[in-house]
Amino acid sequence: MNTDFLKGKRILIAEDDFVNQKLITHSLNTTGVYFDIAGNGQEAVDMLKSARYDLILMDINMPEMDGFEATEIIRRDIDKDVPIIAMTGWSSRTEGDKFTKTGMNGVLSKPFGLDALFKTLDEVLQPIANTVLQEPAQEIVRQTDPVKPAEPQKPIQSPVEKVIPMKMPEVDLDMLNELAEGDNEYKATIINMFLESMPETIEKMETNLADKDWENMYKSAHYAKSSLSVVKVPDMYDLAHGMEIKAKQQQQLEEIAPALNLFKEYFTSVSVYLKKELANLA
Repeated sequence: MNTDFLKGKRILIAEDDFVNQKLITHSLNTTGVYFDIAGNGQEAVDMLKSARYDLILMDINMPEMDGFEATEIIRRDIDKDVPIIAMTGWSSRTEGDKFTKTGMNGVLSKPFGLDALFKTLDEVLQPIANTVLQEPAQEIVRQTDPVKPAEPQKPIQSPVEKVIPMKMPEVDLDMLNELAEGDNEYKATIINMFLESMPETIEKMETNLADKDWENMYKSAHYAKSSLSVVKVPDMYDLAHGMEIKAKQQQQLEEIAPALNLFKEYFTSVSVYLKKELANLA
């Protein structure tokens, strides 16, 4: 896709996950766009008070201040017109309505590839896209990829109840290969970031579980799920999703501990596989 429309534009990327930060910045590096990174919603709000941007990529689930709250503050106090694209793993109708009502101009459903990213940027940066805030509330927010129906209010059966025997989980690097476009150094960087950040996330989940801190358990599990959007391990993703929903709804909490144990076992196996992949890339 032609990305000339991005040359000279300034984009603020509000994203707390290091892997996703690297993914987005790598995708934009060759387009001639200028970008800054905010690690959470509060940082994004603060940066907008001192700089002007042509567009904001706003992750929804971030620490300190999430994307919805940040967008509400931006629209109310700072800039009513700057285009804001939500980045989210959620896909329910309720969330879709909230994107529109909050004042967002578009949605990127994670994980997303280069085509989806550039298509959304192109659509939202067109002059007509800036009128979306004045359109009737029933207008559906732009979506780049078909979104699988989700029912976050329905208790989810944790994969740990189905997968008791330990097995080598599938590792899917197709998305990473597509984004890397033959750049082995970039692939190695993403894999190393994944291997370094996941143990910290697991440690946070263990602490949250021990403290019965379900609010932060939900956030930590969501963060783990986000990290699995490029280096894809479906079994680990499903476990993280199950823990996220159970902690958020505070239902079936007794199933979180065995799910977390299996998640850790899977990561141990995945680490061995990925280290061999790194050796092949060297």
